[in-house]
Amino acid sequence: MNIKTTLILLLAALLGLAGIMGYRKYQEIKDSRTRHLGAKIYENYPVNDVSKVTVRDNSGETVLERDGSHWLVMDGSNFRARYSSLAELLANIYDMRSGQEINVRKSGYQQLKVADPDDVTTNSGQLVETFLPDGTKVSSFIVGRTKARSMEDMQGGAFQPGDFFVGQYVRLRDEEKPMLVKTIFRIGPRPEFWRDTTVLNLKKDQVVALEGSDYALSGEEGDLTLPGGEKPNSGALMRLLEPMVNLNAKSASEEKKEMKEVLKVRLKSGLTYTLKGLGEDGSPCYLTVKAGFEAPDRGTNEVTSAEKAMDLKTADEAEQYNQWFGRFLYEIEKGSYKKLFINRETLTQPEKAEEDSSGEEGAKGTPFDELEDVEDA
Repeated sequence: MNIKTTLILLLAALLGLAGIMGYRKYQEIKDSRTRHLGAKIYENYPVNDVSKVTVRDNSGETVLERDGSHWLVMDGSNFRARYSSLAELLANIYDMRSGQEINVRKSGYQQLKVADPDDVTTNSGQLVETFLPDGTKVSSFIVGRTKARSMEDMQGGAFQPGDFFVGQYVRLRDEEKPMLVKTIFRIGPRPEFWRDTTVLNLKKDQVVALEGSDYALSGEEGDLTLPGGEKPNSGALMRLLEPMVNLNAKSASEEKKEMKEVLKVRLKSGLTYTLKGLGEDGSPCYLTVKAGFEAPDRGTNEVTSAEKAMDLKTADEAEQYNQWFGRFLYEIEKGSYKKLFINRETLTQPEKAEEDSSGEEGAKGTPFDELEDVEDA
């Protein structure tokens, strides 16, 4: 073998070795970029530090921002955000794991609804982004449509409503390939989805005292009476309590207005709610609510450690209510307003007596009463 042949073989060997090393390096880089099935998409996601969330599609955008210990919908109303929905979203991002990659071109993005809202005008996905207080973006992905289970999967089993879906299509905004993840996102790009419209949500049998502008009622477990034991009109009392079971607002703001009328509600636990209202002569009806705590009267009995613990818990509930609800001025339905702010005259008017079926006016007899007597032939 001559020197030329040896050099050629040596060069070929070197080239082969370089190719092998290059291929291995390529595989290492490829493996480092490949997300393993079931791996967390956002490692070390700072779920407790997130202070801003945006949800957007091509029809609009909602911005949610944390203000101290609570979240607000930043649409001009400063409405509280529905914390359960927000907590579910952040928890889903924290635990979102890589699923099956979908080989689809950009032309197929709209079918899966993972198209960027900036690029299309119809059938785009919902872009979800979260930020830290310093403005650092910690997640950015597009939520597409949910994938339903096949008919074979549905046969022979009892399913809950959420079980009808296998998962949801998701595409990270800086990646081309979407994936199918097990997470089901319940979100919306419009403010009304995120607003917490609840003002009061009380149980009627927990109300032990009511104090209006010119009356006072007290009693245990809903058996409320006026001073001296006089019973109120049961229908009026029911209408008064009805809105407080589930009182919702149309809008909310931190605007300050002079409130005129007052209704104070006391619960068995010692929790109190003071309602102030404004709205007459067809004008919008506004309401503010402030929570407080007055320890229940236990007579001469010594307060036990369990009762002390319960009192501290209830006092904390009052403080939490004022942080989340007490800062807002609410616009409520006129019908609800009228039910809440009634006077003593309405509350003490006599119950309507049932119509006497034996009376002459309005009495209904049998169908035969109108027949004339027929003399026997």
